[in-house]
Amino acid sequence: MEMPERWTLGDVLDYEVLLEGEGGRDWFQSYGGKLKPSHVLHSWVRAQRGSNASTLPGSTVERLYRIATAVLAIVGLAAGTGLGWGVLAYAGSDPVNLFLALILLVGIPLILTLVSLILNLLPLGSDRSRRLVDRLMKFLRGAVAFSRRLGMVDRAHADAVNSGLSRFRGRSALYGGLVRWSVSLPVQLRTFSFHIGILVAVLWRGIVQDLAFAWQTTLRVTPESIHGLAFRISWPWRILIHPPTVDQVAGSRIVLKDGIAGLNNADLIAWWPYICCAIIAYGVLPRLLLLAYGILRRQLTLLNLTFTDSRSRRLLMVMKAPRVDFVGIEPPREHGNDVSTAPLPTSIHKSMAIRILIPSTREDLMLEESWKEYLNGQWGAVLSDVIAVSLDDEEDAGIIESLSGNLSDTDGILLIFEGWRPYTAAVGLYVDSIQSLLSPGVPILVALAGRPGSGFFMEEGDRETLDQWKRLLPVEIVELREWR
Repeated sequence: MEMPERWTLGDVLDYEVLLEGEGGRDWFQSYGGKLKPSHVLHSWVRAQRGSNASTLPGSTVERLYRIATAVLAIVGLAAGTGLGWGVLAYAGSDPVNLFLALILLVGIPLILTLVSLILNLLPLGSDRSRRLVDRLMKFLRGAVAFSRRLGMVDRAHADAVNSGLSRFRGRSALYGGLVRWSVSLPVQLRTFSFHIGILVAVLWRGIVQDLAFAWQTTLRVTPESIHGLAFRISWPWRILIHPPTVDQVAGSRIVLKDGIAGLNNADLIAWWPYICCAIIAYGVLPRLLLLAYGILRRQLTLLNLTFTDSRSRRLLMVMKAPRVDFVGIEPPREHGNDVSTAPLPTSIHKSMAIRILIPSTREDLMLEESWKEYLNGQWGAVLSDVIAVSLDDEEDAGIIESLSGNLSDTDGILLIFEGWRPYTAAVGLYVDSIQSLLSPGVPILVALAGRPGSGFFMEEGDRETLDQWKRLLPVEIVELREWR
């Protein structure tokens, strides 16, 4: 069953470690999934994790990241609960100051939420990106060191994590979005838990005792103006839960010298649902939306990893390029239990220097080391050069002319065409133009490649096109065995 493509921070760290070796060709031989770069590399990383668990940091980092995130959430919940419980301390004779409760439980958290929203929407500058990388590295290294002291992580895994973080840091510019949202998510979860803690404290206080909210001020304000302000603030929820009426606002105004005895208890507790709704509307919900936004952006960042940097492209080319150990010129023929291979091309002789002309669009076929090993190991020939061409006789005229002046009877030409594409007259003209400029003793061979990413493997649906090439092309065709 094909594994779904779901990159994580741990997968990226493992990838950076595995990238040092630039292996994967043997694994790709049996790979049968999508050829999308991110899918190929993700499947490869997950396959390597099983046999290299002690030297790869991914699993350890993911576990520590989850634990640290949970700890931050618990700390935020405890801090919010403590703040709400402390602000709502009510001795019975002294009511809770309404303005103080709104400022500490709603106003300041709302301001911090707005600041966080602005920071989330602003693009990352180089300085801020560097600080985020430093913060993430410090966070993860600290988590590893603390876990080692607790005995949760052994030395081998701790060293693997530190090594992976070092490699990741050197290429962190490629993962700017991942770093940003990996740092943002624990912070958003902590602050969301903080607001949940405040709400829990207010609800619990209101359940176990009759919270009395009263307001007072030396400013010349009327109950009507306070009611108007409270009414405007309550616009997100006032359709469902009405704010205190003008009479309740007036009834909750306290005069210090008169004390609380003359106030109506129903007017004092009318502010309790108002405070709860304000905390939900201006604290809990905005933080929940920011948390969801951070999760979404992080997932989109992971899904949109393109791996178009030079090292990733090199690794993919190594995986998808022709293997250096594919043998034979034609597919093997079975005779009972005996498997034999076809003879070498008739025009190839030992120590022949071969120049390979490959379409410039097929970078996956241009690995010189692969061709050197193959030509020497299978044909006894040597690689002279790998040349990118357009396969147009006019555009490549300069290349062909330079070849004609530097080839002898001990040299050969190997042309790579894409055999999954239909044969055209332009191909024949191209071959004729090369033959006309070369001396008769210089052999020209053709190998037909499959679709991009499949080397010389020809899909079953392309067999008819392949037969057409073999029938119409006026030079010797060599079939390199598929490497998948």
